[in-house]
Amino acid sequence: MLYLDLIIAISEYSEDSNYYLLNKSFYESINMVEKGTYWKEKYDNFFKDLNKKYLILNGDYNWKREYLRVKKFNYWSKIKNKRYLYLNNLELKEIPKEIGNLINLTLLDLSENKIKVFPKEICNLINLNCLALHDNEINKIPKSIGNLIKLTFLNCCNNNIKKIPGEIINLTKLKHLGLSNNNIEVIPKEIINLIQLESIFISNNEIKEFPKKIYDLPNLEYFHLLDQRWGKQDLKYFKLLNRLLN
Repeated sequence: MLYLDLIIAISEYSEDSNYYLLNKSFYESINMVEKGTYWKEKYDNFFKDLNKKYLILNGDYNWKREYLRVKKFNYWSKIKNKRYLYLNNLELKEIPKEIGNLINLTLLDLSENKIKVFPKEICNLINLNCLALHDNEINKIPKSIGNLIKLTFLNCCNNNIKKIPGEIINLTKLKHLGLSNNNIEVIPKEIINLIQLESIFISNNEIKEFPKKIYDLPNLEYFHLLDQRWGKQDLKYFKLLNRLLN
């Protein structure tokens, strides 16, 4: 018991940055404590005190790190178990994992922040219809985006995205897709299967390949492409597309 109290006391004092001062045995003991009930209870109680038990995570986590993380987030009052969540224009660098518990969400606005990593927990929100991630610093969209099968609106404009995963094919209800002002080189051929698409914004990227049959999308009404990298062979398809749509 005394030994456990000592380990907890060291865990309270120590930070990841000074763990290298500990020997291997101590480090393993502290790591076990930080994944155990002591820090899990502190984490759980944080949300219980906010009357937001629906946000509590479960699983294999380092609960000390999770507890310290949630304490630093200043906008828990904005997060409620409702259908709409607006966390835009808050200069956020990361989004709390707990958002993945809000399975009733249909609209999530995370635009105009400083987010660099696409929060994978978002891909748990299977009832999401509208996802706004524009004007951030995101460089990758995870394959699990394909879980959001009810999505009709996806705006990822003005980021640093280089690749769109082929799993986008699962977004069969998608109507509006915004990808302008990124670093995308290839649009996956699977996009031609998104037959509900009505508008695509794809300007100002690094696109080297494009599915030529995109002009066959039956519901496409607006296609926005402003880019000087295209050759004559590519441009003729987009001229044809414009004729079909005008």
